Amino acid sequence: MKNDQNRLVWGGILILAGVLFMLQELNILGNAIQYLWLMLMAAGSVVFLWIYFTKTDQWWAIIPGLTLLGLSVAGLEAIINIFPGSELSGAVFLGCIGLAFWLVYLRNQHQWWAIIPGGVLITLAAVTALDDIFGWTDVVFSLGLGTTFFLVALLPSQGQDTRWAYIPAVIMSVLAITLIAPLKTAMLIFWPIVLIGIGIYILIRSWK
Repeated sequence: MKNDQNRLVWGGILILAGVLFMLQELNILGNAIQYLWLMLMAAGSVVFLWIYFTKTDQWWAIIPGLTLLGLSVAGLEAIINIFPGSELSGAVFLGCIGLAFWLVYLRNQHQWWAIIPGGVLITLAAVTALDDIFGWTDVVFSLGLGTTFFLVALLPSQGQDTRWAYIPAVIMSVLAITLIAPLKTAMLIFWPIVLIGIGIYILIRSWK
């Protein structure tokens, strides 16, 4: 039975390749290899997604499934220019991989570690998408990482102690605030005042 399925798959691939090369020779399509790879990636994505959604213990399949889906979108963008004048295909690719890790966590909360690559990749997708229209990408990146670690600390982790994540969460969130241009000038004035206040407090305590 398995050999029959393998023959069907390889037979279908050869027929598809032959049709694409014929259309290329007739000047109906451009690069047949490009279309063939795109279709193979899309088919691979469907197979892995089918495994993930039909077999609850095969959580790993969502990662190659959505990665291949993102590559398919990027390949389609190269052929027909889905997002003219923008780099959104890169954002979609990163977002697909980030979403895959979030689905790993949602399938099994013991896999709390998946929140970190999921959050980082979604953040990078947002930075890539906003790069052309929003100047504060460094703020978005820092705030995204801060939010990711807050989620690591707050979301259920099936008995694992994830309170350590509050430390990088606070650091990245404060960094994001200091990178906001109007607040940056205020922070430059605020920190010296804080240092002076701490110094005065220490002197008063020593004098007493």
